[in-house]
Amino acid sequence: MKIQQLSLFLENKPGRLQEAFEAIGQSGVNVESTTLVEAGDFGILRALVKDVDKAYEALSARFTVKKSDVLAIQADDAPGALAKILAIFAKDELVNVEYLYGFTSKKGIGAIIMSVNAPTKAVELLAQGNVKLLSSDELFS
Repeated sequence: MKIQQLSLFLENKPGRLQEAFEAIGQSGVNVESTTLVEAGDFGILRALVKDVDKAYEALSARFTVKKSDVLAIQADDAPGALAKILAIFAKDELVNVEYLYGFTSKKGIGAIIMSVNAPTKAVELLAQGNVKLLSSDELFS
């Protein structure tokens, strides 16, 4: 099971980040989780929202934005929990983690949001390892 995330390519200049969040807010969509990475003169803002299409529409008029599939992997809040998940992928040379970040749902469910190069294979491996993938409804309800 995959969920969708928005990724925005932003100039690294004062006010540009605020403009992005203002556009999402004006669309009536709440940002549930976000991460920002800097890459010189630019940055990549990644955001999880309930209504991806509505937020995408609001952003695409002013920003370079794309929708991408990511995995929302339920994770225990315990030492070594992420290492156990990553060990599942380490056994298979076809799956490589591109990036990840943490998320806690409103119900207190801990998740790792992860982008991988081979999502279908990753989903299969996680199922074999009895690791739960979360839906958008489980994350945002």
